[in-house]
Amino acid sequence: MGPGPHRGDWLRKYGSLPPSEQEQKLQSDPAFRSLPPDKQNRLMDRLKSFANQPPEKKQQILNRMETYEHMTPQQQEAARNLFSRYRGLPDDQKGKINQAYRRLRGMPPSARAELLDSPEFRNNFTDDERDLLKGMADLNMPSR
Repeated sequence: MGPGPHRGDWLRKYGSLPPSEQEQKLQSDPAFRSLPPDKQNRLMDRLKSFANQPPEKKQQILNRMETYEHMTPQQQEAARNLFSRYRGLPDDQKGKINQAYRRLRGMPPSARAELLDSPEFRNNFTDDERDLLKGMADLNMPSR
């Protein structure tokens, strides 16, 4: 990480505090207080969710934030679009997508393309789901 503020800095600084103290720190933060109430509520909910995660999941989230920060604006937009598509999937399909993504992400692009076009993937995933998987693997987005 270079100089300047980074995504996740606040969580890195206060993440080891008990949840009640984290909430107090957030509520006393001038930047937080300047937000509209609906954004404050969303951030508070996200903080509570983060606090309830195991340490390895917290680190994964922080790593994702750092990765996203270093993406180009076009990559960030692509990531937001892919995540939006992913969120719209039924829960059982999300599990299948996660499992397939874990297989794809370590492969070289040519092997990924071959697997995505294989009968196995054509039979188990729609064209849209395979396109989603390709986009995720191309961006190397961490799975959830």
